[in-house]
Amino acid sequence: MPGEVLDRPNPPPGKSQLPDSILEYRVNLESANALTPDELHAISAYRRAADYIAAAMIFLKDNVLLEREIKHEDIKPRLLGHWGTCPGLVLAYAHLSLLIRKENEKMIFVIGPGTSPFSRDVCRFTPLTPIPGHGAPAILATLWMEGSLAKFFPQYSLDKAGLKNLIAGFSTPSGFPSHINAEVPGSIHEGGELGYALAVAFGAVMDKPELIVPVIIGDGEAETGPTAA
Repeated sequence: MPGEVLDRPNPPPGKSQLPDSILEYRVNLESANALTPDELHAISAYRRAADYIAAAMIFLKDNVLLEREIKHEDIKPRLLGHWGTCPGLVLAYAHLSLLIRKENEKMIFVIGPGTSPFSRDVCRFTPLTPIPGHGAPAILATLWMEGSLAKFFPQYSLDKAGLKNLIAGFSTPSGFPSHINAEVPGSIHEGGELGYALAVAFGAVMDKPELIVPVIIGDGEAETGPTAA
């Protein structure tokens, strides 16, 4: 667009129509010292690794560990997957996984931007994503790092060869597609049209009140009628 500045919205967003009194209903959490320094360090390292793997899955077909300078032939001819949603999904997955390990919580993860419900019997917890989206690289990266993929697919072993197979094969006939589908360990359902992640999360809790059901709603989904309803 004319006069566009990359780090600023164009046109700028309009003034919010919500009254300031809405802030009275915000959730105030005491998060100081919620995690130990060791836990914070581990979460940070985990996120950096998963973010790299997710980005590599989208872009690279070779040289996946950047052991030499990137060349044109290292890049996939067709780029599938939305990088912008991946760091947020990794952030949520990392902290929810830690919560499960520490508190043994029962949990289903409903992900609007591109994944499916996962079962704790199979992986760290159930990423239930009944909505289509292209954040699959983030979830596949985390599943590979925790060993859930290798448990069912030996070609995705926790070593250099397994990582190359995951990255190079993503969105090709020999690997996982750009959506989390039924063959992904722990995936309960891959959805169709956008809009019903929030409704699925509410339904899961109504059916199983003991469940914790985090839900992530993507920007496109936030604009749909089912979400508004």
